[in-house]
Order: sequence, then structure tokens, then C-alpha cells
Amino acid sequence: MILSRLPLCVFLFAALLSYQESVAAALDSLVLQGILDLDVPTGSSDGKALHFLAVEDVDDLSQYGIGTANNGGGTDGQEFTFPSGTLDEGQHLLLARSTAAMSAYFGACIAEFNVVMEASTAVNQNGDDAIELFFQEEVIETYGDADTDGSGESWEYSDSWSFKAEDGSWTVGGLGCSTAATTEESACPYPLCEESEGIPGCMEATACNYDAEATVDNLTCVFPGDACDDGDAMTVFDTLDENCECAGTTFEPSNQIILTGIIHAGTAPKALELYVLDDLETLGQYGLGTAQNGGGTDGVEWTFPDEGVDAGSFVYVTNDAEAFSAYFGFAATFGEAGAVCNFNGNDAIELFEAGIPVDTYGEIDEDGIGTSWEYTDGWAYRVNGTGPDGDEFVQTHWIQSALGVTDGPLTNEFSNEPFTIGTFNSTPNAVTEWANASNDLQVFPNPATGGDVRLQSNSTIQSLKIYSMSGQLVYSDFGIGPIIFFDSDLLASGIYTVMITNQMGLFTAARFVKTSH
Repeated sequence: MILSRLPLCVFLFAALLSYQESVAAALDSLVLQGILDLDVPTGSSDGKALHFLAVEDVDDLSQYGIGTANNGGGTDGQEFTFPSGTLDEGQHLLLARSTAAMSAYFGACIAEFNVVMEASTAVNQNGDDAIELFFQEEVIETYGDADTDGSGESWEYSDSWSFKAEDGSWTVGGLGCSTAATTEESACPYPLCEESEGIPGCMEATACNYDAEATVDNLTCVFPGDACDDGDAMTVFDTLDENCECAGTTFEPSNQIILTGIIHAGTAPKALELYVLDDLETLGQYGLGTAQNGGGTDGVEWTFPDEGVDAGSFVYVTNDAEAFSAYFGFAATFGEAGAVCNFNGNDAIELFEAGIPVDTYGEIDEDGIGTSWEYTDGWAYRVNGTGPDGDEFVQTHWIQSALGVTDGPLTNEFSNEPFTIGTFNSTPNAVTEWANASNDLQVFPNPATGGDVRLQSNSTIQSLKIYSMSGQLVYSDFGIGPIIFFDSDLLASGIYTVMITNQMGLFTAARFVKTSH
């Protein structure tokens, strides 16, 4: 019996040896060749790139990936995986934050890279960050020290590059030496480019920007159908037509989603509430932005995932899912919104569709401190039946809490002015004029379990009306004076809009919560 199995054992052992040899070969096939943090003319992060060399044939590039160990904080693991593909022995690969910026900076030298890929935010190193190369999610090579901030270290490459010599040693170009329009004009030309010659340009005869004099293709070719920018902020899906002219489609908002609530800080999380007016196959065309300190729009800073959502749904976005769940008692829809939900109570909020603002809270060019729309340690909630408001802020479409109401209570339920979760109704409720409740109408106690509720205004109250969240009038009365009372025992548990009219005929409104215990 043992002898009869020997051939199979021999076969399996041979297969194992063959697999181990192939893995060992793959481990050595791709290596780090250069780390770049260049100071290119377009600025921002456009000068960040990583350079790789295939020292042997790479049969499956997707087995490799990279990660950045920021500020000496240790490994963050594999943060980018290469797409499927192959490399031949001796080929160079450039993984760039912006291929356009790299092409312009390298000029004719861009042809030295056999493959150029754009990796967007996956390439995010600063000149003091270590870089890790992974194979099958295991680190196989590291530049720098993942546990050390590289500032002042021998391997720092800020506004410069580091390049690996044939003997495996690394050379840094010199801090700050890369500042120039091109690598040739810089104080430290990139080593791969030392012998590059030619006239860079688009060499494809069918391209819109074909350059008959070019001898080196610089990756800038554009063709009919490619994306472009026609210079009109109110057009979308700009493309080159058959005549190579750039034209877009006039933007018309779908008005399928609306910003309904903002809650800020205190012991509460920072979060946004949105209401879906119509079925959406995907939220992916929408995004959010924060206009901080009156500095104007920063455009889209966070884009919704490519997920569908039903009409009538409320969507909650936060950068702290744990704090949101603890404060509100349910999970946020999207809990990793990052910096876009790191707003302060004086920052305006913008909702975008296809990159164009379709709803706005606050004045994007105004610091909100001391304004009627400030919401520091408080919240703002949209009035039923209003909006979306495009790129204009309409103060009368919002109700603000008093400042500081979120600074203290551990949960929304125990706040003196709870954030009115999921109460927006897209149907107008006949309330046509609103004033800022935080200044001109105080409601106490709020919430109330029963008994008399006190209303106090800065002006004489002429009449009182109370509406349910569906817009139904459930209580009305008359009053003369700055203080009146109503009996909350007459109301069922729920959230209400309390509206008073003063002697000038102006309306002021506030939210009121009646609880059962």
C-alpha cells in the first residue's frame, strides 16, 4: 500500500517545490527604484510618485501593492493593489498621483517609463514618510523606517527624490532641489532622465493635439469623446466632439436629494442629515463640501458611494460612526466621511450634484460666528416643504437651535432641544414666513412629558399655532404679552412646530418635543 502511493507523494512534493520556486522568483521580480516628492508647477500633490523596476518578468502585477507609513506611525498595511498586467524584465513602471503633471515635468524622459499609471490618493507620501512594497499582502521591501518620522533623517526626500543605484544603495537628490518647471531645469535632474533626448508631444495622428514634430510621446494625446473643460461652470459631462471642440450639457439638477439637518460638536458627533425625494439608482453623482471660515467653496470634498436609495429615506453622514451611534441610538448611513464632517459651527455646508452646488446651508463667503445661521454646539433643521435651494442660502428655510444645546447631554433624547431626527416632510405645511427661533422664541420645558409649557418672546405674542410634523394644525390660541402658556397634555407624544405671530404680523417658530416619559 505504501509503495503504491509513492508516485503520488513524489508528484505532490515536486509540485510544492515548483510552487515555492515560483513564489521566490515573484518576490524578487519587482523592486522599488525611486521615491518622488517633487515640487512641480501645478503644486498640491501632483509631484508625488513611485518608481518600480522589473528585475525579472512579472507575470501577475496584481500580486503586488504599496503602502505609506505616514509620520513614523508604523505600517498601515497595503493601501493600493496594482491592476492585473505583466511587466517584462528591465521595464520601468511609474505610479503617479498625476500622470499629466509627471509628463509635463519629465518631458522627453517620460518615455523611459514603459508603464505609467495614475493612482490618485493611494500615492500620498510626504518627504518624511516610509514606503512599503507588498507581495501577496506581505512586506517585501521598505524605503525608510516605518516607525520613524523621516524629517531630518538621511533618507528624507522632501521636495526631492530618492533613487536606487545598481548596487542597491539609495541616493537622495537633496532637499528642495526639484523646484522647477521640468526635471532638466531643476537642481537635481532625476537620474533616469540623464540621457533622455527628443521632442515630447502627442504622436498619435488621429489625436486632437497631434504634434507632427514630436519624437517622444508624452502621454498627452486627447481624442474625440475624451473629457475636457469648456470653461462653463454650469455645464456637465464636458467632452471633445468630432471637431475636437469642447462642449458640455447644460446642468439641470435632478432635485432627488436635499440637505435637511446639521448637528455640531458638544458631546454629540458632527453629522449631516439628508432626505431622498425620489428613488435614486446611485448616490454616486452627489458629494459634500465644507466652506470653512467664510473662505468660499472648496468644491466636492467627499463623494457618496455608488449605492441606490429609496424615496422617503433619510441618509446620515458623519466622520465618527461610534459617537453617532452612542448619541442617537442608531447607526449612521455613512460613518467615514472624513474631513467634510469636521466642520465648525461657523462653516457653511454644500451639497453637490455632478460637481455643481444644488443645496446650501450658510453663506460660503462669510464666517458664521455671530450670524443668525451659526450652529456652534447646536443644530439646524430644514423647514418642511422648502428647498433644495441651489447655491443660495435661504435663512427662512431653516430653524436653528440655541447655541450650546449639544454641549452636555450624552444622548439626543436628554437634550433640552433635541435634534429633530428624520422629521422633514417635503410637503409644505402652510407656514410661509419664519424667523430665527433661537433669538425670538423660547420654549420651556422642552421636551415636556405633560403640563403647562411656557412660551417667551422678545415681542408681544398675538397668536399661537402648533403643527404636527405632517403639517396638520393641532392646536391654536390667542395671547397678549411676551409670555403665554399652553397645556401639553392636549398633545400626543411626538415632534411639533410651535409658531407664534407678533404684533407686527411676523411669524416665529421653534421645534417642540412631547415625550411619553
